[in-house]
Amino acid sequence: MAATGGLALVCRARDHLCALPAGHVAETMRPLPVLVLPSAPPFVMGVSRIRGTAVPVVDIGALLGAASPSAAGRFVTVRAGERRVALAVEAVLGLRDIEASSLSALPPLLAGGEDAVAVAVGALDAELLIVLRTARMVPEPVWRALEQRHPE
Repeated sequence: MAATGGLALVCRARDHLCALPAGHVAETMRPLPVLVLPSAPPFVMGVSRIRGTAVPVVDIGALLGAASPSAAGRFVTVRAGERRVALAVEAVLGLRDIEASSLSALPPLLAGGEDAVAVAVGALDAELLIVLRTARMVPEPVWRALEQRHPE
């Protein structure tokens, strides 16, 4: 999301609410079978065949440090440059317009360039790192306020 705010897809990843800039989101879908890659980092579940292409699947909850195993209820495919990456989340809660004034108060999904996870993601895919750095965490009170403003 740009500093001007904008439309975001809000997802639940374990105990976290995450706002992904809608401009990076390609589609959401039920989870597909995943081929595990034994040498992948813990936050990479493996690869899945999506629309005929092998797509890496990243467990956002594990990326954020959750110890519990994924109970992915949805895949959210995002554009990372010319490629796509599937983000495994527990639930997709909907699209919300996040105002610029509240955007600056939301913590980034990945904070700090020295964080070991950000370094690991960057080593795998610098464009995915850029997408994730534009995503935001959404605290529960902010989510409730968004729900009141835009009930489904």
